[in-house]
Amino acid sequence: MQNMQDNPRNKKGITWLVVCVVVLVLAAIGIIAALVINSQSTLYMTAAQEDVEEQNSKASEPLLTSPTTQVIDLVSLMGMSKDDAIQAIGHGATVQDLETLSSLGFSNEVVVLLADEKGDTYSGTPTVTLGLDSKGNVAAASYEAPCDLLGYGDVAFAPAVKQFHIVEFILDKVGLTGIEVGSVELPDASEYSTYESDRKTLLREHYSFTGDTTQDDQAYSWEVTLDYDYSEANKESNLAYTVKRVSVAIMKD
Repeated sequence: MQNMQDNPRNKKGITWLVVCVVVLVLAAIGIIAALVINSQSTLYMTAAQEDVEEQNSKASEPLLTSPTTQVIDLVSLMGMSKDDAIQAIGHGATVQDLETLSSLGFSNEVVVLLADEKGDTYSGTPTVTLGLDSKGNVAAASYEAPCDLLGYGDVAFAPAVKQFHIVEFILDKVGLTGIEVGSVELPDASEYSTYESDRKTLLREHYSFTGDTTQDDQAYSWEVTLDYDYSEANKESNLAYTVKRVSVAIMKD
């Protein structure tokens, strides 16, 4: 009997079987390789998309700019005479009869315009108000300036307080350095928002934050008033005309 391996038909069948197995193996390897490449490509595309979305998100966030004015250290003025305080303030300090965001409540108050500082028609120029006691010495003082000079010109009202901590920032700059960042809370919008007669158009955002602290063994009460006036912006249909100002007042307790 002829050996099966010597049979030409059997040899041909075995050859075809081997070829089929090789083809199937190569096809399987190709499919696996394609899946791996596709998976890596998908991961790469997803990561790239997330990076772009993150960049777009960051780009849409309001950014602080560098301050273009020097906030006056009000704590250092405490106890000085009026003339000494005005000299210490510098920046072209000139006594003026001006209306400020808030009065210190003293019968003898002096408003000082910082004439050397940048200002504009809408937001005005930085000012310092001195509250003098019965001896003519400074017992309270306030500083007021346009928000853009402090680097907050492009920041909306709520983010200025909650995200960029304008209250804690300006308190630190006037010499009250013990206020913890993030300790000041913004109330509900209904408490600081005023609307026009249509009850839809925002006319003003205004709120006064208050507190007490100690600096160099001296107790102080403080008040920071943030004011965004949209009346001119509404008239011009352009938010660039929004008047954004902030004031900080401190008083020895």
